[in-house]
Amino acid sequence: MGYKLVPYNGDTVAVPQLVFTHLAQAGGDTIRAALYILQTGDTDPRTMARTLGLPSIEAAKRALQYWAGAGLLENERGGSPAPAAEPRHADLASMANDPYVAVLSQESQTIFGKGISRNELQRLVDLYQIDGWKPDVILLCCAEVARLGRRTVGAVAHLLSRWREDGVETGEDAERWLKRAKQREDWCSDAAAQFGIAPRDLTNWERRAIARWHEEMGVGHEMIDEALLHANGKNTVRYVDGILRAWRAQGITTVEAARKQGQLEGSNIVMTERPGTQQPAASAQKDLFNRNWAAMFDEEG
Repeated sequence: MGYKLVPYNGDTVAVPQLVFTHLAQAGGDTIRAALYILQTGDTDPRTMARTLGLPSIEAAKRALQYWAGAGLLENERGGSPAPAAEPRHADLASMANDPYVAVLSQESQTIFGKGISRNELQRLVDLYQIDGWKPDVILLCCAEVARLGRRTVGAVAHLLSRWREDGVETGEDAERWLKRAKQREDWCSDAAAQFGIAPRDLTNWERRAIARWHEEMGVGHEMIDEALLHANGKNTVRYVDGILRAWRAQGITTVEAARKQGQLEGSNIVMTERPGTQQPAASAQKDLFNRNWAAMFDEEG
């Protein structure tokens, strides 16, 4: 099914062409920051972080620095903004003797398993000279996008923008980010097997939910299995997420506690509420598994 733009007669905000030229390389939070600034004129990082739900004030500051470098903003202390018509580029000819340029060129081609064009080399050097990325971080990023099957400098620039929003600046930061990403990938693969689906079929929301189970809720493989048993056939990530969040709200953090809450023995759970049976109101209120989960947590098809 196609879509078309709904006629809109309300307030509008003029967006400079400069912002559109950065859509491919700027991360989501950076673009949101630009739209917020254009709408409100506010450049206070604390207010921006709070209003936009950014991970930190530093993330807001990085977005401000990004748009100052792009020419959308200027320093209040004086000075002219950078020209907005054309993005800045490093001078390849003047950098011919910079050993890092040769390293970036040679190593990136080795990592990608193919040659790169002059335009791609220009963009790679821009990441180093204009955007301030260290060569080792750029090459780590090249390796990661190659592992994901996206062997282009454009993909590298996109991931580096995401890294900057996440506070990655050094090689050590990048290593920690990659380690966390690998751990999340393993969790998603394990959870996908439990749900009987392929890891590639998980949506971005489902991937974030699975990571949250482990990182914020301390939920492991066994607890997910137990939640699936209590899902009564509604084996979706969103439905199980609802069960796990409800357990957490009631202080249930172990499989044993979950089974005790449901007054169950063993793990072969069929149904906790059989047709034609009535429970006292107080008991039903305490019984977590008698709740209408479908009404509480909207399932994804």
